[in-house]
Amino acid sequence: MGKVGRTLGYDVPAEGYRELYGEEQLEKYDLIFRDSMIDLEDIELVLDVGCGIGLLREYLRELGFDGLYVGLDILEDRIMEARKNRDHGSDLVLADAHHLPFRDRGFDLVALITVVHLLRIESSLRELERVSRRILIVTILKGLTFSADLSKMVMELISDWMIIPLDKPWIKDLVYILVRRED
Repeated sequence: MGKVGRTLGYDVPAEGYRELYGEEQLEKYDLIFRDSMIDLEDIELVLDVGCGIGLLREYLRELGFDGLYVGLDILEDRIMEARKNRDHGSDLVLADAHHLPFRDRGFDLVALITVVHLLRIESSLRELERVSRRILIVTILKGLTFSADLSKMVMELISDWMIIPLDKPWIKDLVYILVRRED
């Protein structure tokens, strides 16, 4: 996982993740899906990179999303915990965000929520951009010494997308909703 992941508490066992981060993640999801203009009725395929225990899947189902949800994580214990609540419209994949095992533009919406600081930013953003057909969500944890640098890199690497920044003082992440410009 690397030093950054351990420093930020990602060494928490999967079983304790909901208790420690569940409420915080729900606030981010509300900002992304309730306060933005993302219409889930137009979304059929979602990829959640760094899905953890599948909290986004649960949230989207509560909002009425009935499309295919694919959760991807590099940590097996997270995938195993997420499988406990898997439904008929979801799949879980143990894989690396730097080499996504999916076809180009295969997903309507790709989410990378509070994970980018754990990745090699350039290669992972290229992969996310490659597999996203329409919407890419990237959040960056505020307060890290390199948060501003990460934000700048997102803006530069994904410059051909329309970028909608969302920021609320009570949310620990800067949220970027990127919409692919028409070809």
